[in-house]
Amino acid sequence: MCGIAGIWRRHAPVEAAELRALCAALRHRGPDGEGIWVHPSGKLGFAHRRLAIVDLSAAAAQPMQSPSGRTCVVYNGEIYNFRELRQQAAARGWCFRSESDTEVILALYEQRGIAALEALRGMFAFALWDEAQQRLWLVRDRLGIKPLYYYWDGACFAFGSEVGVFPRLHDFDARLDATALWDFLSYHYIPPPKSIYARVRKLEAGNWLCVDVQAGILRQHRYWHLPEPDEEPRELCRAESELDALLSEVVTEHLVADVPVGAFLSGGVDSSLVVAYARRRQPLRVFTADFDVAAKSERASAEAVAQALGVPQRVVRLTAQEFFPSVEQFVRTYGEPFGDASGIGVLALSRVARAEVKAVLSGDGGDELFAGYLRSAADFGAGRFPLRSARLVPWILRELPSLRGQRWLRALLPARQYVLQLPIWMMRGQKQRIFAPELVAALRSGYDDCWFLRQFLQEGLSLLRQRLVLDLQTWLPEKMLVKVDRASMSVGLEVRVPLVDHRLVEWVCRVPEQLLWQPQRGGKWLLKRLLERELPAELVYRPKKGFSIPLRQWMQQIGWQERVRCSRFWREGIFSRHLFRRADLRSPVTQFLLLVLAVWSDEHPWTL
Repeated sequence: MCGIAGIWRRHAPVEAAELRALCAALRHRGPDGEGIWVHPSGKLGFAHRRLAIVDLSAAAAQPMQSPSGRTCVVYNGEIYNFRELRQQAAARGWCFRSESDTEVILALYEQRGIAALEALRGMFAFALWDEAQQRLWLVRDRLGIKPLYYYWDGACFAFGSEVGVFPRLHDFDARLDATALWDFLSYHYIPPPKSIYARVRKLEAGNWLCVDVQAGILRQHRYWHLPEPDEEPRELCRAESELDALLSEVVTEHLVADVPVGAFLSGGVDSSLVVAYARRRQPLRVFTADFDVAAKSERASAEAVAQALGVPQRVVRLTAQEFFPSVEQFVRTYGEPFGDASGIGVLALSRVARAEVKAVLSGDGGDELFAGYLRSAADFGAGRFPLRSARLVPWILRELPSLRGQRWLRALLPARQYVLQLPIWMMRGQKQRIFAPELVAALRSGYDDCWFLRQFLQEGLSLLRQRLVLDLQTWLPEKMLVKVDRASMSVGLEVRVPLVDHRLVEWVCRVPEQLLWQPQRGGKWLLKRLLERELPAELVYRPKKGFSIPLRQWMQQIGWQERVRCSRFWREGIFSRHLFRRADLRSPVTQFLLLVLAVWSDEHPWTL
């Protein structure tokens, strides 16, 4: 696990000092070492910060060149089947100089080309230079566990693990993307391929980008698609047995490391199941977050799970007094506006865990994969109300100035429109009252708030399947995995997510729908049945809480309004002058989003 960056310029040299500046921006992601590489032409360079997890020796340092000099790579992540792939490459004649998975990527590419991606199992983002083809490849893993951004202005191409590397470029264009601000209030994140900056783009999950440096042409391709649901008839016992075997294999692979591995434990089904499978293979310590508001605390259930599984536990308590200073650190950590406040809890938990281990397992992905979010009456009422007035609902939702009642109004929509509207957190009417009229005017003519979601709609799917398709391709990679990656890597901690293994995803796409969710039992039924083998039923079937901080109570104790009024976004007219009189600011989520925007505008460079 590491931080990577690089630059290619068509007409100007890439300087070592500039590459080291990119390294400095990523130091938190890799505290164990630094490396740069400059191509003999002087027009291409790679930068790398190392977090040593597998092969701790200098032989695994990056950037790494192949023995022939044909290829050079910088890589962030873990290839969990690298030992198997290493044997295959060696059988074809590759002489390895290290024990690292990085060298396996070089070997497979030179032997198989870009088609080698099909063989990789893991989380990864890497850049690879092919001297023979004069091409630069950028690759991101299938489900977007590891991040990768790029910048292109026609003369300078750059890439990096985080948005924060690009302001270190000598010729960086820091213009904002106004539509990204609008989208941020819709989704609580900026959806790809956009970023907060107009010229910086996110490489989407399961994609590669090829830069032909001779022609100056960029070509992008999606090399992995979420499989279309193709349900195979099977009995419960067979499905349970298959999932048990697959989870055992996946979790075992995720424990491969040359350093101690721990785990995050909330006491919920997903993290408890991951810990239960992991402790069969090796001892591990678990880490739990606790909050000073009883309604948000999962300490008691997490302690009961840890005791039942026989694993040592460390509890991290976060209070309101620590919240406001943590917001500033939170915004710096994420690099661009990000609105999931629970990231503050992950940040605090990661900081404590990093003092004892370098890597942890997490239960992220269980809700998105096994229908854990399908639980409210509004979810199941969607499309069932044949009201003539339903045609008015989309218009009402767009113009609604308040957040109240949105979920139930959405339930009046046809199912297809419902799944499109559900992830939109803030309606157009509310956003128009937050931003200045000049910013809003540019977005009034036909801007589609659902543009990001619409590309993933599929004809003929049930409501449940369509929800899962959207969650796996939007909410999971752009919100949940971003939250965990930036928070943990800000302190040099690697988080591994076994439930986001692509083999599990492909398996779920073949499982009958009734085995994923049942009216009386809810979602994650198969996971709960497996967990019953490890824990008492009262721990398995306790009411779902989810990992969230006591935002309402904490926002009441800080002066967020004054922070917004003192921000550069306020001074330079991004926020509406009538914000505090016309907008509905009662929701603590809205308050937090405005606070994030205010802090970001002061902490990062930008122009209009």
